[in-house]
Amino acid sequence: MHDAEVSFDQDRSTNDLIIKHHQYIPDDFIAGLKADKMDSVRQKSGDMMLALSVPVEVIQDMQRLYGFDAMNAPIKEVRAMLERMQLDAFIATNKRI
Repeated sequence: MHDAEVSFDQDRSTNDLIIKHHQYIPDDFIAGLKADKMDSVRQKSGDMMLALSVPVEVIQDMQRLYGFDAMNAPIKEVRAMLERMQLDAFIATNKRI
């Protein structure tokens, strides 16, 4: 996955500064998470398992738009927030967390 990028532009009609945040998320990244999620039911979780894989821009959007600090919130709450935002593609397990 590529790093998050910020670009700046200017609105010609109002002369306001526009700040754009973006991150390219490859299709194979999403496909890999989907495969991990489907396989998670058959695998033993042990001490460690991949539960979520959330791009930087999504984490920053949660903070900027909703005031939700995903970096310090429990995984269960981050998962619930992803589901509310309809970003289930970043959930890598079907197991209860």
